Amino acid sequence: MQNASEKSRHRPSVKRCPTPPRFAGEMLSVVSDIMSVEHLDSVLQKIASTVAELFSIKALFISVLDENEQVFRIHAVYGFDAEKQARIMKTVYSQERLKKDLEPQWKLGENVYFIRPSPEDYVKDDEPFYFRIADITNPRVDPSQWHELDYLKLMFTDRENRIRGYIEIEEPLSRKVFDKETLEAMQIFAQLAGVAIENAKVLQKETEDAQRARFLSDIIAHDINNYNQAVTSYLQMALSGGSIPDKIGTYLERASSSAWNISELIQRANKLNKIEEEGDKNLGPVELGEVLKESVAEVLQAHADKNVKIELKLANSRYFVMGNELADEIFVNILRNAVEYDPHENVVVEVNIGEFFIDYRRYWCVSVADNGIGIPDSKKNVVFGRFSSSIEGPPASGLGLSIVRAVVEGYHGMVWVEDRVRGDHSKGSVFRVALPMTSAK
Repeated sequence: MQNASEKSRHRPSVKRCPTPPRFAGEMLSVVSDIMSVEHLDSVLQKIASTVAELFSIKALFISVLDENEQVFRIHAVYGFDAEKQARIMKTVYSQERLKKDLEPQWKLGENVYFIRPSPEDYVKDDEPFYFRIADITNPRVDPSQWHELDYLKLMFTDRENRIRGYIEIEEPLSRKVFDKETLEAMQIFAQLAGVAIENAKVLQKETEDAQRARFLSDIIAHDINNYNQAVTSYLQMALSGGSIPDKIGTYLERASSSAWNISELIQRANKLNKIEEEGDKNLGPVELGEVLKESVAEVLQAHADKNVKIELKLANSRYFVMGNELADEIFVNILRNAVEYDPHENVVVEVNIGEFFIDYRRYWCVSVADNGIGIPDSKKNVVFGRFSSSIEGPPASGLGLSIVRAVVEGYHGMVWVEDRVRGDHSKGSVFRVALPMTSAK
């Protein structure tokens, strides 16, 4: 059994964890909401209701700083009838008004203020916040009793310790002043409100950035591409317009080829943007053998003017992975590069599927081996980055491998490149795509 002095020595460690275990479930529920906050007001309303129910509070509200106007606006209300709530939601707190509430005489602890004004400090527009206007002039007889004029402010701050809002408690059901342990527990919920606001700001910025990127992507995909199509048409008309000097004809053909490359780049950039937005949606079983057959046929048709042989080696098996309609983007882009950047007159590409394991996780691994110019070791780790082409050619070639990376990552798989002949990158490359196995259902 511990003596009194031993118990005293242990008290500080208890106070460093002020939240009673019975609140753990409610806290986890609130934390879950604020980590993925999309609608700030609904999360703040849940915090308001949770605090009121846990600590037996009759009425409270949560106010948040409006950074544009530098005033505090109420976002969540608990415990008032509909008429009062409508009036309260229109109330705006100025910075000057808040400073009066945060005077040192009212401070109970870090970011906790218990304001106990006298009747002459009563603000007429504050009637909606009180339940018994007649009691405002009553004297304070017992300091432990909650007076009609009393209210408690629990401030919450951001990472730079700047005030971002507060929970204001108008009255507890018991009409008793809160003890220190209860105040410390309520502080935690106040800080959760602060975290919710920070997360909402981050989400808003990400949403605005995504909308801006989508807007720019739409401009590139439609308006700029329309101008480029017009340039291409004019160049084709010039080339077919009759006798043209050889030198000028050469320049026109190069300009026309560049215009087509621009068009292809725009299409691939737009496709990459769409894949990164939707790559992991609507996933279901996809049979790799069928995807590879279709990809091989598409690439062979596009290069019918070259002597190309793609050896697709499939066993009498079915190779199911989780994917969607974007799966062919992986292999069309890899196969296209294998064909376009092979300098030989006869192009040969080998494709096969094997099993791959990592920590008991099973993958189907597609290997595409080419005889092209290869990729040096210094570029193997960056070749799938956006606009990072490992070879000389139009910018779109780099985007093709970015599309591969985006789709594979959306499928929770892996993609990498190796030398076909170990230690000699000039003898060609092997692109490997490992995708998690699944069943046909």
